[in-house]
Amino acid sequence: MSLGLQNARTEKGVARLDAYLDRQASVALPLVAAYLVMLAVFVALGVSVALPDVGVVVLVAVVLAVLGLRSRPDEQTLFSWLIVITFLIPQSLIIKPLGQVGQPVLLVAGLCMLFWVFGRCDLRLGLDLGRQPIRFVVLLYVLATLCAYIAGQVRGMSPLEASGADAAMLSLPCFCGILLFVVDGVRTVEGVIKIMKLLVAGAVTLVITAFLQYFSVADLYRTMRLPGLTFHDTEDVDALHRSGFYRVQGLAGHPIEYGVIVGMVLPIALHLALHIDRPRKDRWWLATALLAIGLPLAVSRSGVLTAIVSLTIYLVSVNIRWVLNMLPLAVGGLLALGAAFPGLLGSIRSLFFVSNLQSDPSIAGRTDDLPAVLATWAEHPFFGIGPGTYIPKLYRILDNEYLYTLATMGALGVLALLSIFVVGYLLARRVQRVAVDPKVRGMGQALAASIAGAAVASFTFDAFGYKIMFVTTLTIVACTGALWRLAVRDQETARVHIGSTALHRPTGQERRPVPSRGAGLPAGADLQ
Repeated sequence: MSLGLQNARTEKGVARLDAYLDRQASVALPLVAAYLVMLAVFVALGVSVALPDVGVVVLVAVVLAVLGLRSRPDEQTLFSWLIVITFLIPQSLIIKPLGQVGQPVLLVAGLCMLFWVFGRCDLRLGLDLGRQPIRFVVLLYVLATLCAYIAGQVRGMSPLEASGADAAMLSLPCFCGILLFVVDGVRTVEGVIKIMKLLVAGAVTLVITAFLQYFSVADLYRTMRLPGLTFHDTEDVDALHRSGFYRVQGLAGHPIEYGVIVGMVLPIALHLALHIDRPRKDRWWLATALLAIGLPLAVSRSGVLTAIVSLTIYLVSVNIRWVLNMLPLAVGGLLALGAAFPGLLGSIRSLFFVSNLQSDPSIAGRTDDLPAVLATWAEHPFFGIGPGTYIPKLYRILDNEYLYTLATMGALGVLALLSIFVVGYLLARRVQRVAVDPKVRGMGQALAASIAGAAVASFTFDAFGYKIMFVTTLTIVACTGALWRLAVRDQETARVHIGSTALHRPTGQERRPVPSRGAGLPAGADLQ
């Protein structure tokens, strides 16, 4: 037997062994994960009787360990961890020595930025280098923040303002990391869909913790304690009550943030329920139902408004017959919700009465914000007073992200903020119009709906001041940029390349080989 044949057989045997081990690992890891989850539930229930805080720690630790077992060491895994940390660790838990930037999710977002820089330096890591509108959005936002920071230093800031400005500058790499890492790092459409699934799962987690809070089982936002993290909460407890109802927030920083996140994610969950293959379709319908039930529990005008805008934009692209068929089910769901939570729907309906809008102190406070902000902006129209410097202790509470940006970063900052929503929305609509796969087109419409909901919600509260809203909004915009790159730009480039190849292909006579003397000719024949 020759040496080459022996090597070939050896390599074939090794390949078969690797394939067998991969199949065994694919079967064993889910079983190990399932056993660990079962063990964690029993341990957490047992420990929580004596030490409630430790029981939560055990459960969270094992969930993270299971996710680690089932994940692959790639860029997709890193960002998946960022989303998991965003929704499982409330913003009330911080690393105290780091102050305002001590939230764990910001550290992971900064790590994403670091990996993106490495990827730009080492092209072998495979980051995208083609044209990408989201990069120009990031550049504009960075420029606006730097100009505002310099303008604030020139103006002169108090120690409290300087601390806020420094924290805003330290958060800037986190902003860039979320957008750039996803836009340039996600390599497939399936990767974008996976991130969307994680966002839906995170929103469902908020709803489940909100149910625990509503029924007085556990308020994890205020009772959860994790090693190395310090509890720090500045929210007003009185804001948790409205119209005789206890406003839930789950693990979100505020009931408004909870309601807005659920309303933003609803069209994405509905899209997954409509387009995922049959064996897994039921879980996404269950997720959509949970989100729809959990939304009213926040008793939030902002959350309802976000859901109306998002669902309206998404349902425009859905078959009208399906929408009409779902109307009786939606009405039945509202009746069941009203029976399960008496008075809840009436309280939400009263939030939109004109008489209540005129007397609502929250509306009056938002209206009074406008002249105060315009007076500050008139003194610093272009670059504002500095990022992170409009502190409630020195000025007032602003429940409007656009007004906050106008005061702190001026007109250039508002332009940068608007570009995030406008460019993201336009890219998503481009995907919906151009993509070949109907599932991808539907995802583009769902992303456009979520971005529109986020843009509208930013008028009603300081959106980027809340961790989950900050990460979710940027993630959706980044996924839109990645989906546009994969489903539109790369496909157009491929079609142009194929067309140019066909255009320059030789004609039939040019391709016909000229036989040399004697090739294919009878013996003794000669070429004329």
